[in-house]
Amino acid sequence: MRRRAAFAAIVLSLPAAAYAAPRWTFCVAAAGSAPDVWISDVFAAERDREKLEGAFKTAVERLGASGANVQCPSPREDKTVAVNAQIDAEAFNRKIGATLHAVPPSDFPPPR
Repeated sequence: MRRRAAFAAIVLSLPAAAYAAPRWTFCVAAAGSAPDVWISDVFAAERDREKLEGAFKTAVERLGASGANVQCPSPREDKTVAVNAQIDAEAFNRKIGATLHAVPPSDFPPPR
């Protein structure tokens, strides 16, 4: 009887384990010597950082930022932490005199 109960508990918990909680991040890009900085909204990230950075670089190049240096922080489980980090990144870039450009949600993140 105990084995059946344990088996049933495991089977019932599998669907929840199969759907991991989303992880959240954003991306930012700075164009060489220009004061322009592009920043994305916070989004659920299912890809690895290197692929996200490549996709974001492509998106900002379409917007006119050739040779931009791109960074996407490691995705976080807590969306609030990611949003606060994005707000801090925006504030920092404004403080140093950068011109911020939002990357339209339709341009990034790339489709899954």
